Amino acid sequence: MIGLWVASLLNGKGRSDKMNYEASEEVKERLHWYAEQHSMSEEAATKQFLDYIEEHLGIVNPHEEDEDFLVDAAETFVVERRVMQTPGGTSEELVGCFVAVEAKIRDKRARVRNEALDQARADLNTAIESGIVARAFVETGVWMLEKASGIVASTQERFVEGEDPWFLVRDSGMTLCLLQNNPDWARHGEPIGPSLWSRTYRFLGNTKEQFSDDMTLLRIDVSGSTEDSVSQPIKIGQPCSIRVRPQGNVSEGWEDVWRGANNFFANINYTDDFVDKEDRQYLKGEILMGGMDSYVSDLTELMEVYQNGSEKIAGIDNLVGPLVCISGRVTDINRTGYDSQYDPWGKDYTMRVSSFQLQREFVDNMFRREINVRVHGFLGDMNHGFEYEGRDGFKPYAVRSQVYIFGRLGIRVTDEGEVPTIKATGIYAPPRLAIPAGEGGDTNLGQFGGGN
Repeated sequence: MIGLWVASLLNGKGRSDKMNYEASEEVKERLHWYAEQHSMSEEAATKQFLDYIEEHLGIVNPHEEDEDFLVDAAETFVVERRVMQTPGGTSEELVGCFVAVEAKIRDKRARVRNEALDQARADLNTAIESGIVARAFVETGVWMLEKASGIVASTQERFVEGEDPWFLVRDSGMTLCLLQNNPDWARHGEPIGPSLWSRTYRFLGNTKEQFSDDMTLLRIDVSGSTEDSVSQPIKIGQPCSIRVRPQGNVSEGWEDVWRGANNFFANINYTDDFVDKEDRQYLKGEILMGGMDSYVSDLTELMEVYQNGSEKIAGIDNLVGPLVCISGRVTDINRTGYDSQYDPWGKDYTMRVSSFQLQREFVDNMFRREINVRVHGFLGDMNHGFEYEGRDGFKPYAVRSQVYIFGRLGIRVTDEGEVPTIKATGIYAPPRLAIPAGEGGDTNLGQFGGGN
């Protein structure tokens, strides 16, 4: 019988008090429905509920809890489980390799939060009745929400002195919670986090079925409740598989955008087993990045590439250059970095690269013999911008190492006129062509056979 806590469902000491507990009719009704929806026995549904309230709510002995609280817990259990198993929670696999990580990070919920708080400051009651916020308060040790029409709902979140629950917003002496106010969403009227951070990673690949025929440069939008949750290191140039959410209806101009699935970074699998064994030799970073449509093999052509590919974008004064991928030999690295108010990480780095073509073409022009590269802080600090991966892990490389750089092509003005520059968002150093720091480091441009 559902609600009867039988010994076979329990393990460990201190749980015998559950054995003789029988749930109320309201709890039975919810668990019975849950069992029918998932084609399982009522006993299995009961066990899942027991596991849920112990893991998420810390309830070991239901005798010690109010019956209304247990009804709310059962309600949360069945709703959360159903929402998690709707199509919105499914994911798809893409294979390929990362080629870049954008410097910019933004809070996609900032506008919604600010508008809600503005309304709450002006008239809290009106804001609550509109369904955009709820007033949060503590009752009998549990965080409660006062919603529209006087509805009071339990969040199941225990009050802990000195700690705020995930949904809480404190402002102007008020304790509030933002609510999902889109009626088309499954969790309409339920709490949402006050922030939704986002960072874009660029991925060269496709589905496993289409990878061999069509490798495409994709944008992967990774979202999370904190800046750290969307700012984890990735390995650029290394073959891997990732999990993304289905695209659904796609607006024009956004066909290349996919959203990272839940636990995005934990589900990255660095592997080359998505192609036949004899083809895995072609999954090296230098081959994949060197085969991109944006790859510029002759660095003397970068000015021409900028002139032909730059465009005017509304709201930006200067022309915006195209995305490019280049390969060159490192001639200088600044690993110390510079404090920067414009970089979200708070600092950025510089490096310079050159090539035989540049050295031969611009013998008497020191500004054109090298390409100046600006490296954003997150790429340099967290994503191995100045390291290569050897057998013993990542190690710093020295000048004269070959690197592949992906980024935005631009120009800067020097005494000799305009010269190309790159804002790097991705750097990959092929291990076989990397010179370990301390074993190399010749910065003399004469090594390229030209110039003074």
